[in-house]
Amino acid sequence: MPEPKKRNGKRVLAIDDDGLARDIYRTILEETGFEVVGAADGKTGIELFRKQKFDCVILDIYMPGMSGLDVLEELDPESTKVPVIAISGGSGQGEPPLHLASTLGAVRSFRKDFDHGDLIRAVKELTGVA
Repeated sequence: MPEPKKRNGKRVLAIDDDGLARDIYRTILEETGFEVVGAADGKTGIELFRKQKFDCVILDIYMPGMSGLDVLEELDPESTKVPVIAISGGSGQGEPPLHLASTLGAVRSFRKDFDHGDLIRAVKELTGVA
Protein backbone atom coordinates (compact mmCIF):
# COMPACT_ATOMS: atom_id res chain seq x y z
CA MET A 1 0.00 0.00 0.00
CA PRO A 2 1.46 3.42 -0.97
CA GLU A 3 2.41 5.91 1.71
CA PRO A 4 -0.16 8.70 2.20
CA LYS A 5 0.99 12.06 0.94
CA LYS A 6 2.32 14.37 3.63
CA ARG A 7 0.21 17.49 4.06
CA ASN A 8 1.93 20.87 3.87
CA GLY A 9 -0.77 22.66 5.90
CA LYS A 10 -1.89 24.84 3.00
CA ARG A 11 -5.51 25.01 1.85
CA VAL A 12 -6.74 25.81 -1.65
CA LEU A 13 -10.28 26.76 -2.62
CA ALA A 14 -11.15 25.66 -6.17
CA ILE A 15 -14.22 27.46 -7.55
CA ASP A 16 -15.28 25.97 -10.88
CA ASP A 17 -18.68 24.87 -12.23
CA ASP A 18 -16.96 22.01 -14.09
CA GLY A 19 -16.83 19.00 -11.75
CA LEU A 20 -14.07 17.34 -13.78
CA ALA A 21 -11.91 20.46 -13.51
CA ARG A 22 -12.43 20.55 -9.71
CA ASP A 23 -11.47 16.87 -9.55
CA ILE A 24 -8.30 17.54 -11.54
CA TYR A 25 -7.30 20.44 -9.28
CA ARG A 26 -7.95 18.28 -6.22
CA THR A 27 -6.00 15.31 -7.57
CA ILE A 28 -2.90 17.16 -8.72
CA LEU A 29 -2.70 19.45 -5.69
CA GLU A 30 -3.46 16.82 -3.05
CA GLU A 31 -0.67 14.70 -4.55
CA THR A 32 1.70 17.54 -3.66
CA GLY A 33 0.40 17.98 -0.11
CA PHE A 34 -2.33 20.62 -0.40
CA GLU A 35 -5.82 20.31 1.04
CA VAL A 36 -8.33 21.27 -1.65
CA VAL A 37 -11.92 22.34 -1.06
CA GLY A 38 -14.18 22.62 -4.10
CA ALA A 39 -17.12 24.88 -4.85
CA ALA A 40 -19.41 24.35 -7.86
CA ASP A 41 -20.45 27.99 -8.19
CA GLY A 42 -19.41 31.50 -7.25
CA LYS A 43 -21.94 31.98 -4.46
CA THR A 44 -20.86 28.79 -2.68
CA GLY A 45 -17.21 29.71 -3.20
CA ILE A 46 -17.68 33.11 -1.58
CA GLU A 47 -19.53 31.54 1.38
CA LEU A 48 -16.71 29.03 1.91
CA PHE A 49 -14.07 31.76 1.58
CA ARG A 50 -15.75 33.86 4.25
CA LYS A 51 -16.18 30.95 6.68
CA GLN A 52 -12.84 29.15 6.31
CA LYS A 53 -9.17 30.03 5.95
CA PHE A 54 -7.59 29.47 2.55
CA ASP A 55 -4.06 30.13 1.36
CA CYS A 56 -4.94 30.34 -2.35
CA VAL A 57 -8.00 30.39 -4.61
CA ILE A 58 -8.30 28.84 -8.07
CA LEU A 59 -11.18 30.53 -9.88
CA ASP A 60 -12.88 29.74 -13.17
CA ILE A 61 -13.86 32.90 -15.04
CA TYR A 62 -16.83 31.54 -17.02
CA MET A 63 -19.51 30.15 -14.73
CA PRO A 64 -23.30 30.42 -14.96
CA GLY A 65 -24.98 32.83 -12.60
CA MET A 66 -22.07 34.55 -10.89
CA SER A 67 -19.01 34.79 -13.13
CA GLY A 68 -15.47 34.49 -11.85
CA LEU A 69 -15.06 38.23 -12.41
CA ASP A 70 -18.04 38.85 -10.11
CA VAL A 71 -16.49 36.51 -7.54
CA LEU A 72 -13.19 38.38 -7.73
CA GLU A 73 -14.94 41.65 -6.94
CA GLU A 74 -16.60 40.04 -3.90
CA LEU A 75 -13.43 38.32 -2.64
CA ASP A 76 -11.31 41.45 -3.00
CA PRO A 77 -7.99 39.55 -3.05
CA GLU A 78 -5.91 42.69 -2.56
CA SER A 79 -7.45 43.42 0.83
CA THR A 80 -7.70 39.79 1.99
CA LYS A 81 -4.13 39.05 0.81
CA VAL A 82 -5.23 35.63 -0.47
CA PRO A 83 -3.75 35.05 -3.94
CA VAL A 84 -6.18 34.15 -6.72
CA ILE A 85 -5.34 32.16 -9.83
CA ALA A 86 -7.83 32.81 -12.65
CA ILE A 87 -8.58 30.02 -15.11
CA SER A 88 -10.50 30.39 -18.36
CA GLY A 89 -11.54 28.00 -21.08
CA GLY A 90 -13.51 30.54 -23.13
CA SER A 91 -12.50 33.34 -25.41
CA GLY A 92 -15.23 35.79 -24.42
CA GLN A 93 -16.06 39.06 -26.10
CA GLY A 94 -14.31 42.38 -25.76
CA GLU A 95 -11.34 42.68 -23.42
CA PRO A 96 -9.75 39.28 -22.73
CA PRO A 97 -11.23 37.84 -19.51
CA LEU A 98 -7.91 36.80 -18.00
CA HIS A 99 -6.64 40.36 -18.39
CA LEU A 100 -9.79 41.65 -16.70
CA ALA A 101 -9.22 39.14 -13.89
CA SER A 102 -5.73 40.53 -13.33
CA THR A 103 -7.11 44.06 -13.04
CA LEU A 104 -9.47 42.75 -10.33
CA GLY A 105 -6.64 41.21 -8.32
CA ALA A 106 -5.86 37.79 -9.79
CA VAL A 107 -2.10 37.28 -9.55
CA ARG A 108 -1.78 34.42 -12.07
CA SER A 109 -3.89 33.20 -14.94
CA PHE A 110 -4.08 30.07 -17.06
CA ARG A 111 -6.13 28.86 -19.99
CA LYS A 112 -7.87 25.57 -19.26
CA ASP A 113 -5.41 23.67 -21.45
CA PHE A 114 -2.63 24.51 -18.96
CA ASP A 115 0.22 22.21 -18.00
CA HIS A 116 -0.50 20.68 -14.58
CA GLY A 117 3.09 21.27 -13.50
CA ASP A 118 2.67 25.01 -14.14
CA LEU A 119 -0.37 25.16 -11.87
CA ILE A 120 1.39 23.18 -9.12
CA ARG A 121 4.42 25.49 -9.31
CA ALA A 122 2.20 28.60 -9.17
CA VAL A 123 0.25 27.36 -6.14
CA LYS A 124 3.46 26.38 -4.36
CA GLU A 125 5.01 29.77 -5.06
CA LEU A 126 1.93 31.73 -4.01
CA THR A 127 1.52 29.77 -0.77
CA GLY A 128 5.22 29.75 0.17
CA VAL A 129 5.67 25.99 -0.18
CA ALA A 130 9.23 25.04 -1.15
